Amino acid sequence: MKEPFEDTDFDASLKKLNSDLMWKAKQKQDLKKRIITDIEKLEFKEKNKNPILSTRIKKVSLIRKLAYSSIALIMLLGLFISSTFVSPAMAEVVSKIPFLSSIINKKSISDIISEELKEYNIDGSTITFTTKEIYITVGGTEQYYKSVKDEIEGIVKDILQSQNYDAYKIKVDRYKDMGADVPKKQIEEIEKWKKKDKEVLKALDNVKKKYNPLQLSVVSGSDFSKRTVEIEIPDTEPKSTEAIKKEVTKIIQTTTREQLPVKIKKIDMEKLDQDKRWRMILDSITEELIGKKDYKITLTGYSINPEPRIDIWVSLKSSDPDSRVHGEQIEQVLKEYLNSKEMKKMVKNDFYKINIYSKDKKKIN
Repeated sequence: MKEPFEDTDFDASLKKLNSDLMWKAKQKQDLKKRIITDIEKLEFKEKNKNPILSTRIKKVSLIRKLAYSSIALIMLLGLFISSTFVSPAMAEVVSKIPFLSSIINKKSISDIISEELKEYNIDGSTITFTTKEIYITVGGTEQYYKSVKDEIEGIVKDILQSQNYDAYKIKVDRYKDMGADVPKKQIEEIEKWKKKDKEVLKALDNVKKKYNPLQLSVVSGSDFSKRTVEIEIPDTEPKSTEAIKKEVTKIIQTTTREQLPVKIKKIDMEKLDQDKRWRMILDSITEELIGKKDYKITLTGYSINPEPRIDIWVSLKSSDPDSRVHGEQIEQVLKEYLNSKEMKKMVKNDFYKINIYSKDKKKIN
């Protein structure tokens, strides 16, 4: 069970920030009076120069509008100056959440680990984001595994520290061949159906050349006898899915003597491109967001339907007094990253949304 979020420094920073940004009423009023007095003096001089000319009056009216706009501008500048130069609390609050600009063109942690461990007999390495675990399997004998386990853990730990990733756990285990426990008869059965699938795919070679499918596969569940041929083709193909289905069914029956169900699906190519881009965008930020405790992020996701959006879940509850500020700050960090020169090539002109959700599934941005 996770401990409830508690950050007294963060609370103090917010309180200090709040007090620093509150101007005294008398200061604001005095500033406003001085500006208005100057405007009235300026108008009086202009009217006395030539009270007949309407163009002068219009000019004065314009001056008045500009000057009144200056009141708002000066007050906003005062707010900005107070927060940037006077209040160290603002900088402290913002610094609680790292910025993503440093990860542009950065190698993924998976690639770095693979490169650093290439001298070892590594069977595989995976990152499970839901559990924040880096899992590495070592091949070879039991003796070899025991001799390198601690070294591998140390190398991965150093890599994570060098990247400032403090949220991931590391698990190193010996590779176990799951196939060794499978009965010989079952293996023979699997191989038999694999051979049949290859025959079907070979029979459809001309279909591949003719329609350039995005996907062509034979799909089956636990019961290998219940197989389906699934084909995905670009939506730019003028021929109807029903006509293609009949063509494919006939080829399979004639060539392999099998009667398999056929599913044809046309894919929106623009949506496919959009999906690829936003999947890559999410992949580029997930390691960072999950890997650093300051973000307090437990899960990331995306969708392009009906429009692109990024969904982020954090460990804070909506009732936590800091949850709203934290959610808005994460949104700001993500927007800065997506608006960077490098990422605009991926985002293109897509209109997108960013949703930050609390632990109790409530929107906090």
